[in-house]
Amino acid sequence: MFTVNCSLLTAQSKLDVITIDPGHGGKDPGTIGVTGALEKNIVLAIALKLGDLIQKKFPEIKIVFTRSNDDFPSLHERTKIANDNKSKLFISIHANHKKMDETEKSGFEIYMMTREHFPDAIDITMRDNSWLKFQKAGTDTTDNFIFSTLAQNGYYKFNEYLASNVEINMLNYTQIHSRGIMQAGFVVVIGASMPSILVETGYVSDPAEEKYLTSSTGQTAIATGLFNAFVNFKYIYESN
Repeated sequence: MFTVNCSLLTAQSKLDVITIDPGHGGKDPGTIGVTGALEKNIVLAIALKLGDLIQKKFPEIKIVFTRSNDDFPSLHERTKIANDNKSKLFISIHANHKKMDETEKSGFEIYMMTREHFPDAIDITMRDNSWLKFQKAGTDTTDNFIFSTLAQNGYYKFNEYLASNVEINMLNYTQIHSRGIMQAGFVVVIGASMPSILVETGYVSDPAEEKYLTSSTGQTAIATGLFNAFVNFKYIYESN
């Protein structure tokens, strides 16, 4: 019989830990802007501002950064940090660059996991997730698989809501237009056993957007948009 410890699920309903992932870092500069701006520096500044906004409003929430300086954690290490800290939300922050054969591009993009990658995500949930606990030790693999599958379906619904809120608030608070919400198989999105999205905050290959992304005004506006999306998400998460 499939049984879950209800007291643990009650504890899980509180959004008390969030992992913020500034992309790249260290030896990996990420994409490089038209005037030489480095993605790794842009996204770190935004991530730290976002974390500060959350901490001031919700001091009881634990903020985990995959990096808070110019370190370079691997993709696996980033999601392991989130999983090991029992995070309830994972936000990966990036900046974009058009390909050589593409026309001019600008705007922010939001990515969430595709349903086609559910099997991979379920495997990771079963293997790495340290906070999905069962009532009795030795619950069989079938029950673990069922619970992991249900969890991933739940995460997917939350991902949709979070992505929608990020889009709305980024449009409200920043000067960047939306290129839409997309689905992709990014490792950091699949590997995080919790609701997770990846936000491409803009194109550093666009001169105007690079200037905005490197400015304190632009970085604060993006962080504010993400923060307000988080506040809305927190309410829905804890209500469910």
